[in-house]
Amino acid sequence: MSKSAKRLGRGLSSLMGSMVSVEPPSEVENPSPVTPAADMADAMPAESPAIDGSGGGLKWLPVTSIVANPYQPRRHFDETALEQLAASIRQDGVMQPIVVRPRKNEQGTSAEYEIVAGERRWRAAQRAELATLPAVVRELDDRQMAEWALIENLQREDLNPIERAQAFARLIEQFSLRHEDVADRVGVSRVNISNTLRLLDLHSDVQELVRLASLSAGHARALLSLPDGLAQVDLAKRAIDGQWSVRTLEMAVRQRVAPDAGRVKSKTDTRSPHVRDVEQQVGEQLGSKVKITPGRKKGTGTLIIEYYDLDHFDQLLTRMGVNLS
Repeated sequence: MSKSAKRLGRGLSSLMGSMVSVEPPSEVENPSPVTPAADMADAMPAESPAIDGSGGGLKWLPVTSIVANPYQPRRHFDETALEQLAASIRQDGVMQPIVVRPRKNEQGTSAEYEIVAGERRWRAAQRAELATLPAVVRELDDRQMAEWALIENLQREDLNPIERAQAFARLIEQFSLRHEDVADRVGVSRVNISNTLRLLDLHSDVQELVRLASLSAGHARALLSLPDGLAQVDLAKRAIDGQWSVRTLEMAVRQRVAPDAGRVKSKTDTRSPHVRDVEQQVGEQLGSKVKITPGRKKGTGTLIIEYYDLDHFDQLLTRMGVNLS
């Protein structure tokens, strides 16, 4: 991970973790910063190139002057959780500032604000009928805003796998980034980016099952070997109804792709149970299908490891400690 990516993560964590006074001044509608200097220093990291630019301290902004983040990767906000947060805000106020950027109107002046981080608090504050919200105002471009919104959700683990994949895809497509670039910016591995993006190749009904947490990402990836979308949906529903493990679903997928493979193997597989057990263990650790065939000479044989795309191939090489120059 690049140094800039690490600094970006620390900067956003500081903003998200900054505690503030919960009582806005009663005489001034939109007061100047009220946080103590020490707290403000924590809330305003200046190292990261991803958060440079002007913008400043804590302000109390009218709730009506704030609009949602157009780059928000999170599509679903749990209604029960929002009501609980609104009740907490009514009782104790807002304990943490949101992060916003000025929103330019047609004349180029800062008339409104767009949320960068803290959309749940803003939505709950509306339900609690608050007039103002504590906010840190920053000048960010579109890419920085999209990155911040994604990182906030990743740090809080608020995104389901499909929302993660869609957010990664948006960064790549809209800002012409490579997988490596996104990995550096958001602080995850390139393999993680590639494997997550593969979920978008699934049938839309399967993606919906993953979004609703009816199907895990591991189960969903097992279905990627099926080119037929309707077959993906069928096996996905069967896996849910039968509470299949990922391995069971993988076996069902292989049977669907090559229905005669299992019968041929049962007739011709004369290998020892030890060899088959080793084959299974190696396959599980590498995350791929493995075939071990003993040779005619004692102690010899072949080891076949399948890979499903170039990113998976790179992942296998990394796990085996192979460095390509």
